[in-house]
This record gives sequence, structure tokens and C-alpha cells, in this order.
Amino acid sequence: MLIFEAKAALFQALKATVPAGVQCTWAETGKSDRRQQVWLGATLEDEMNVTAMRQGPRKPTSVTGYVDVHALVISPGDPMAAERTLYGLREAVSEACRAVAPGSVAGLLDVRPESSETETAESTDGAYAALTVRVRVRGRTT
Repeated sequence: MLIFEAKAALFQALKATVPAGVQCTWAETGKSDRRQQVWLGATLEDEMNVTAMRQGPRKPTSVTGYVDVHALVISPGDPMAAERTLYGLREAVSEACRAVAPGSVAGLLDVRPESSETETAESTDGAYAALTVRVRVRGRTT
């Protein structure tokens, strides 16, 4: 539940940090009618390690998970402009990660961008640039 709550907090922070005019959604809409979009993708709970032994069913557990944040920019015929705008959205994702305070979700230690991948293409319909930022979430539950 910690990773989900951190994802929800990240979504609220994203809505506050992306520039005006950028569609920000919880999941991919499947529509490409917006020129700039940001949405949350896959969630992975990678590590769940018991960190202390104590009696009872609930033991302190260290949790690490990942949330993929995707962005898409469409620019008529200008792939450089599309990619430049995309890097601005990547900064907005980083800012949103910094905005999720550890105290905002019970047990949350930190939320930070870990890696990003950018792809740019050009077609007869225009140029687009796509971004995936993998965000690492760490916390501890009891």
C-alpha cells in the first residue's frame, strides 16, 4: 500500500508542477489529440525485506518500488522543439519527486527519479518526443 500511496502523492505533485496546457492523467488515455501529455505507467514493488525480528505477525519491512512516469510532446514538423519541450517536462517530473515530502505518506523515506529514456521521431503527421522516467520509491512499513 505504501507504493500506491506514494504514487498518488506523486500524481498530485505532478498536477501542480507540469506547465499549464499539459494534460496530466493517472493512466494513459490512449488518445494522441493533446500536444503535451504526462501520465503514470507501470508500478513495480521490487524489494520487500523484513528489517527486524519481533513477535507477532507484523514485522518492520523495508520496501522499494518503482513508478514509471511517461510524457509525450507532439510538435508539427520540429523534432528538436518536441525534444526540448520534453526535457522541460522531465524537469517537472523531478520537481514533483522533490515535492513529495517523506511525512506526506506513512513510512515514506524518499521519492526520486532514477533514470530516464527519451525517444524522438518524425513522420508526415509531425514530430513527437516520448519520455519515460523511472521513479524510485523507498519506505518502511510496520
